[in-house]
Amino acid sequence: MVQQLRLEDWAWQIAADVYRLNLYSRLTGRTAPGGAVSDEQLARAIRESFTQTTDAAYREMVELATDAALSAYDRVVSRNVKQARAQLAN
Repeated sequence: MVQQLRLEDWAWQIAADVYRLNLYSRLTGRTAPGGAVSDEQLARAIRESFTQTTDAAYREMVELATDAALSAYDRVVSRNVKQARAQLAN
């Protein structure tokens, strides 16, 4: 059970990272420096984008970033479940 909780926490952390990277990239038109985006960097990008982005465009960016994050979560969990099943079968 503990391993399952760790896997879930790890998968959610990956999903959160994907969300921040995706939204930052969409808001700024740039990739993240160093391949990671802090909460402060994302907050700054959001503040700066308010004058340049319509509400509809911002909502679409958030929706796309959310979809990417959920997809990453699903892939991580699915891959690990398949590996666990293969190990149990052997």
